[in-house]
Amino acid sequence: MLSTTLAAFMVAGAVQAQTLHAVRAAVTDHTVGTVSVVDLMTGEVLSRFNTGSPGGLRHAAAPGQVSMAQGQAGRVDVVDLGVTVESHGDHSDLKLSAPRLIPAVAQGPKPSHVLGGDGRLASFFDGDGSVVVVGGGSTATLRANVPHHGLAYPFRSAAGARLMVSHAAAAGARPGGVVLLDEEAKELVRNDDCPMLHGEATSGRIIGLGCGNGVLLLNTRTQEFRKVPYPAGTENGRMVRNLIGGANYHLFVGDFGPEAVTILDPDAGHFAVVDLPARRVAFTLDPQRADALFALTEDGQLHRIDTLSGKIVASAAVVQRYSLEGGSAVARPRLSAAGGVVAITDPMRSRLLVLDAATLAPQREVALPGTPLHVLAVAASGERH
Repeated sequence: MLSTTLAAFMVAGAVQAQTLHAVRAAVTDHTVGTVSVVDLMTGEVLSRFNTGSPGGLRHAAAPGQVSMAQGQAGRVDVVDLGVTVESHGDHSDLKLSAPRLIPAVAQGPKPSHVLGGDGRLASFFDGDGSVVVVGGGSTATLRANVPHHGLAYPFRSAAGARLMVSHAAAAGARPGGVVLLDEEAKELVRNDDCPMLHGEATSGRIIGLGCGNGVLLLNTRTQEFRKVPYPAGTENGRMVRNLIGGANYHLFVGDFGPEAVTILDPDAGHFAVVDLPARRVAFTLDPQRADALFALTEDGQLHRIDTLSGKIVASAAVVQRYSLEGGSAVARPRLSAAGGVVAITDPMRSRLLVLDAATLAPQREVALPGTPLHVLAVAASGERH
């Protein structure tokens, strides 16, 4: 029998432990080199860091960290959002800390795709075709066959650590395939069936690559490739150029021409094309809640799409009209979803909007100086004792 004192201690301990949820986001500026970290649950701007130049955001190698590739400055920074989850077997602890900037983790001309996997971060530099891989306390540099707008994707196969690197027919040409390299950068496997390669994501053990003739899938465990061709009747030039992969659902979502998104079931090899009511400005997916895809159209409407049915299930006016004319020189909203919310930058009004992901109802508005552009949100849950 437990003593009264011990029983009281155990009850008190159980009461004191509470489950916490955190959702934080990094937000860059269109014209100046800054990145802000925002608590999406409270609207508080936690930190604002100066960087080398404006840049884009991607998930980094460690959970709770995002990378920022800065083409003008020729460097890649990492932003630690201050969200850490420690697993203890039967439960996980959530630790929140002040955000911090880790500057210049990789440097080179024109950094583009920066991809994390297997505890490593690989930065591809379009200017000279170099690849800088950081992880495990070391940094390695190698080169693609020629300079091009490419990618390098670190992953782990059943046989060990691997790196997938794109290749192109000539300097400056669009990549047409990939090679798989071992830990000594020795070529193991080559695939030349991905013309116009652009866009990549992972879902489970599968890496997907957007190609001119379909989506190329790599089983990272077996290192085997297979191609899922686009649906019959797809017009020439219409292809997936950006991909996002689901974590709790085995699927990929991507863009597909100016007025559609697509949902790919990699197991069935099936594409579902969802036509939008207007031209698409941006789209996103919460990998941990991949039953919903969000697309913002030119008329300022945000659409929630059921990825299982391929149907638009809700729409709401969230920002003013943003024309797609003017190219990349014009700042337009970007989206990110995590932890049950959708974050939307509104560059013309210098603000970040936070919406409920289920209902699209507004939750809060965060004022950000300048022209907020890219946003990437991260969510985590755990106990605090």
